[in-house]
Amino acid sequence: MGEVVKRVVAELGYERAQDLVGRYDLLEQIACAERLDLAELITPLEEFLDLEPVDLPVAEEELVEARAEAGLVRARPLRMAPKQASAELAGLAGKVFSGKVIRQAFPRPTDAHDRVLGTQLAGEISRARIYEGAPPGEPTEVLAELSFNGGSVAGQGFGAFNAWGLVVRVEGGAQDGVGKAMLGGTVSILKGTNGDGQRVNGSVGKSFAYGAQRGRLFVQGTADSRFCIRLSGAGVVLGAEPAEPLDHVRGSIVDRANARGSPFEYMTAGRAVVLGDIGPWACAGMTGGRVYVRVNPDWNLDGEAIERRLGEGAKVELSELDAEGTLDIEDLLDHYVVELRATGQQEEAERMVALAAAAQQHFLMIVPQKVQTDPNISTE
Repeated sequence: MGEVVKRVVAELGYERAQDLVGRYDLLEQIACAERLDLAELITPLEEFLDLEPVDLPVAEEELVEARAEAGLVRARPLRMAPKQASAELAGLAGKVFSGKVIRQAFPRPTDAHDRVLGTQLAGEISRARIYEGAPPGEPTEVLAELSFNGGSVAGQGFGAFNAWGLVVRVEGGAQDGVGKAMLGGTVSILKGTNGDGQRVNGSVGKSFAYGAQRGRLFVQGTADSRFCIRLSGAGVVLGAEPAEPLDHVRGSIVDRANARGSPFEYMTAGRAVVLGDIGPWACAGMTGGRVYVRVNPDWNLDGEAIERRLGEGAKVELSELDAEGTLDIEDLLDHYVVELRATGQQEEAERMVALAAAAQQHFLMIVPQKVQTDPNISTE
């Protein structure tokens, strides 16, 4: 193999293979092009960019030449294919303030190519409110309800920057960045129905609800790492539960947790209910808000197990529910029940109703020892 590499390097006109590192412009796809097109991975970056000299006012003529010699350029956005599904949904913007709730089911299963679903529509709604005098929106208002099912797994950024009045719901799962910087509305990732009629998955990728400020978010399955990092005011329910009783002797608890590491990191405000194993390194840097965690002796999930999962140095306290906590859990689980019923999961919905009714015996709460005076200025 070494001899072959030497020959290829020589044929390309180079003396060392090290000189080829990063030279993707020399790559050429020679097989399986009919099954997988690698063009976007091996096309030189310059072909994706519009580059032109910077055209800025200068005080002296000689600075123009100096700027050109320095190679200063202005880069325009990458020329990437438009996100067709997101653009189609944005076309509903003209109807959302008509006084009639828009309910639309996407006609096909979504996949990794369908990124930022709902975000363009949320942007159109926000611009109409800012520049065109559209109604500002209320937490209980629903302007449009978008459903994605059929085993869909939404691409990155599902429901990112969501706005009041917009409900986006997927039955299947979603990738990274769900609900990023969300400003209102509802984002739900629920289990989808497989070929046997069973509900499966409902999981999300990394950095779910990153910086989400308002609205509600629901996840029926598991969550990857940094779940609700920098949560800043939104309400969240993580519905996944342990598949088996917790066994700390086995080690690597992150592998079996329902939130896979560093959940609620840098949280500044908001409320969250975790129905299963919160996972390791939880609540590090948390300065505001509340997290309500489940206890269940059948799962070996008790106060000691939760304490073990808190981030080292996390300045938080684990305590019994107070009156405010009971109301928070009832409120969040009530809205979670609405999402379950909307997808025909009546039995699961009734189980959640019973759980909320006995919140005091099923939950503890995690709160910061010292709440940040102004969570809007908290930083990472």
